[in-house]
Amino acid sequence: MTGLRIAVIAPGARQIESLLGLLPAGSQASAYPGTLASQAAHAALAAPDVLVADLGDGAASDVLLPLQACAGLPVLALSARQDAEFLLAAMRAGVREVLPLSPDGQHLRAALERIAGLRSSQRAAQGKLLAFVSCKGGSGATFLAANLAYALAAQGSRTALLDFNLQFGDALLFLSDRAPVRTLADLARSHERLDATFLAASMTEVGPLSVLAAAQDPAQSADILPDHLASVLALARSRYDHVVVDVGRNLDARSLRALDQADLIYPVLQITLPFIRDGRRLLEVFGGLGYGAGRISPVVNRHERRGDISIAEVEQTLGMAVARTIPNHYAAAAASVNQGVPIIRLAGRSPVSRALRQWSAGFVEAPVARRSWMPTWKRSLG
Repeated sequence: MTGLRIAVIAPGARQIESLLGLLPAGSQASAYPGTLASQAAHAALAAPDVLVADLGDGAASDVLLPLQACAGLPVLALSARQDAEFLLAAMRAGVREVLPLSPDGQHLRAALERIAGLRSSQRAAQGKLLAFVSCKGGSGATFLAANLAYALAAQGSRTALLDFNLQFGDALLFLSDRAPVRTLADLARSHERLDATFLAASMTEVGPLSVLAAAQDPAQSADILPDHLASVLALARSRYDHVVVDVGRNLDARSLRALDQADLIYPVLQITLPFIRDGRRLLEVFGGLGYGAGRISPVVNRHERRGDISIAEVEQTLGMAVARTIPNHYAAAAASVNQGVPIIRLAGRSPVSRALRQWSAGFVEAPVARRSWMPTWKRSLG
């Protein structure tokens, strides 16, 4: 973490001095005595790598409002409040982690280490990371993530599908009936020996696609830490052209590892009011986390052209253009899922298959056409 620029906001000199004493050696710290309301904008102007903010007792969620001036800046908040309501409000405001009001040095340095690790992995990344997140259960996000990954691989891209749905991940079942070689939980248990070779050996191959399955037992997901996911992502991006991640629906410190690094985030919804409402809420959270609009591409699944709600009305509610629509073809999609066969293999003429091929083609450069030698050959005879 040498050279990490840290801005510290705390109410008084005593709190400032205490926090400065906990920072790792080699960091460049700037102190801003006062409240978050009075100092957030000043700290943001200095463009630090991370902001550490002492929120006091955090009695009201509106204490987080000044963080609007820090959009895109990683924030570590120190607060006496640790309840679910406050943590959700903090996430919406763009806070990466909430630590106890008086953290010990080990926990604070570990949190800063995670921020530094994220910056390093972003610089080293090569493959494009595509993250799918469901606006509401049943959106079809896993189906689209799995089948887009297969379509990319079928077009010649080195592609990996990572199932980061830590509770009930089943992305592999959408493509194959094979048992996984290893799971994400297995990699977490062997984290100390995780390298590119071990990752490759842990993939289940489905034709041209490499798949890392989720834990078979949801209880195993408790052993998977954010750092485990960060290591898997960094290795996958160093080996593959495209890394497709099924994030699931839960937003926490682990799922944020994938979303923070994603080149594109695909919130998946269907055109019903509950999906649209939850989609808007999710986009608000993404805005609070500092995810720029250019990284977020809403996808409407099972689209019917003559539905009760138009795409224009969806876009108006979301406050963002819909990037892609996937037509409704229930029979083909259901057969694909039930048989565990990619839809472009099972029903190549389905409108869903056509949409997936068109989608994947946008990521894969077409090979440069070779000039024919025939005209020259003919001319040489003339």
